[in-house]
Amino acid sequence: MIDAAGCSKGAFYHYFDSKEDLLLLFHDTFIDHLLDYAERTAREDGDPLDRLMAILRHHLESMSTFHDHMAVFHNEARFLTHEKFRIVQAKRDRYELAVRSLVEEAQHRRELRQDLDAKLFSLAVLGVFNWAFRWYRPDGPLPPGEMASTLFRMVIDGGRPR
Repeated sequence: MIDAAGCSKGAFYHYFDSKEDLLLLFHDTFIDHLLDYAERTAREDGDPLDRLMAILRHHLESMSTFHDHMAVFHNEARFLTHEKFRIVQAKRDRYELAVRSLVEEAQHRRELRQDLDAKLFSLAVLGVFNWAFRWYRPDGPLPPGEMASTLFRMVIDGGRPR
């Protein structure tokens, strides 16, 4: 990582105590951006599925800005210590909770099936969108908004009442 940054070890460790601290900075940069939007959107009034769609659209749109952050973090996260991973997990839990609150609200309004486990359903939705960074290219033929709508319909339709 130090060689790729084009700096000396001395310069690197002047700003970071460890490579792990840099990895945590990469994670926090993109998760704080996503989390701020998700928590604000989850608290707004309106249809819960529309708000959920807005969060997921923002998630995909953010990939063009934070693709490298996401890629580095997902490739290197296994090197985090337990202490640093707890910091990461706490923010990810908050993000999942914002999504789950909208799933539960949609269930309460009978827009989604009552028999779904809201946490499991939320994690499944996030799994689809979190891993899209591996294959989705925001500058490709399908813009982020359209891709988010397509993925959203595919996942959410499975949760709608029959």
